[in-house]
Amino acid sequence: MPLSPEFWSVELDVPVDLVAAAEEMLGDEALAVTSYEVLKPGVAVSPDWRVQVLFDAPPDQKLWRKRLGEIAAALGIPAAIRFAHLPAQDWVRHTNKLNAPIRAGRFFLHGAHDADAVPPGSLSLLLDAGLAFGTGRAPSTYGCLQAIDDLCRVHAPRRMLDMGTGSGVLAMAAAKAGTQRVLAADIDPVAVAVTRDNIRLNGLTSRITALTASRPDDPRLKAEGPYDLVVANILAEPLCRMATGLSHLVAQGGHLVLSGLLAREERLIVARYRATGLSLARRIPREGWHTLVFERRA
Repeated sequence: MPLSPEFWSVELDVPVDLVAAAEEMLGDEALAVTSYEVLKPGVAVSPDWRVQVLFDAPPDQKLWRKRLGEIAAALGIPAAIRFAHLPAQDWVRHTNKLNAPIRAGRFFLHGAHDADAVPPGSLSLLLDAGLAFGTGRAPSTYGCLQAIDDLCRVHAPRRMLDMGTGSGVLAMAAAKAGTQRVLAADIDPVAVAVTRDNIRLNGLTSRITALTASRPDDPRLKAEGPYDLVVANILAEPLCRMATGLSHLVAQGGHLVLSGLLAREERLIVARYRATGLSLARRIPREGWHTLVFERRA
């Protein structure tokens, strides 16, 4: 197979909430402008994304260091700038290698290129994260998948809510593991659109409904509750804000799975949710991140 062209790049570290602004400021000044998540164990959001400017010839480093420095100053962030050469290679094969399948409990997350590699007895999840968060590689997502698998092995929930669904991977995992009715909610309409695409890809449209919702007290979410399982893989600060609302959606004997929090943030989350009447049943640590499983005892 012939190699793809070589490229050059210049990158700027940017907090996730400023990625769109940085891309907008760059406009169409190069061959392409893209961004990608940088997974740093033990670090939350300071920064966790890089904006990448691609060129088909070596860029003027002095010019681009000045240009990105100005953008960083305008955004009020440090000017963490990198230059790189991306040699010619088979980019399709390279991308597929980066997106190698993931195993979490019984779940086997894969792209279309690995559809023939699903191990016997696994629960296959065909995933295209697209523009949304959630490929299963993040430690917090992995912890949620493990918790869902363990809970569903004992007794599959009748109803489940995935709050902050991202790409829909956790909602689909619960459905694949036997949950009959799943609501997948996200504040971002793009994430909801990606989730709907993934639901169709996996043949789960009869079990999962994806909708745009920003709060657990949204009337549409309350109308479907209470839920035997609620999952929220977000971040510690919004999890604290949502404590009362999320807890009220958990049925008697049901479980709440929380993730997206660092080990040092666990105490705060546990205290906040215990105050709502839930009990901590289990913690799943992975690479500095913790997934917490609460229960509402019958």
